[in-house]
Amino acid sequence: MGPVTVFETGPSGRERPGRRLPIWIPLLFMGVVTVALPAMELHIGRLSTTLWILTPVVTHGAYGVALLVYVLGMKALARRGAPAGAVGLLLVVIGIAGPVTLRSFPELRIQARFLLERPAFDEVAALSDSGRLPASQLGGYLGARLPDRLCFVSATCRVKTIGTSGGRPVLFVPDWLGIPDDAVGYARFAARPGGETFDGYGMRICPTVELADGWWWMGRCPPTR
Repeated sequence: MGPVTVFETGPSGRERPGRRLPIWIPLLFMGVVTVALPAMELHIGRLSTTLWILTPVVTHGAYGVALLVYVLGMKALARRGAPAGAVGLLLVVIGIAGPVTLRSFPELRIQARFLLERPAFDEVAALSDSGRLPASQLGGYLGARLPDRLCFVSATCRVKTIGTSGGRPVLFVPDWLGIPDDAVGYARFAARPGGETFDGYGMRICPTVELADGWWWMGRCPPTR
């Protein structure tokens, strides 16, 4: 695909060809937005932990900017013809449908994030198993701080043990931490959970979604527990 011709309006009100905009520029901006919106939804827990009451302002602002980028991008691509317009439309559909789906189906978001970031979760588990995360800190209220390269895994850049199951410690990776307490997130069990409940910074949490290799999602316990 070649450059997009931008038309300028002259004094007579008639459009005349102006400078030519390379086709990759609107596609690049639209592509960045299409990746950024689902990524924001995947990490909405960390965003909420960090920004607290400002989270709706930031997320609505992000969607507003994305809409502007999509409108301007499609306007530029429409002048190029059907192939460019089709690529742009595909980016718009993915960029809108992806975040809406992740927000509408929380369990899908939980599983998608774990699948996409599985190597990082496994590295966190390896750090804990090897003793490179001090046990004294893991058992503390805040937990042990992760290396900077792994901070994106946890809402607080920390992990902690929240009890034991089958005599083995349960490693907890917060996905969201409330202010001042309560948390949900991911946990790694050495063996299949036996129906225990755990303390998620003041809220009783239970393994509710099984993921893989001992990893579970820890959500609010059902009322019967």
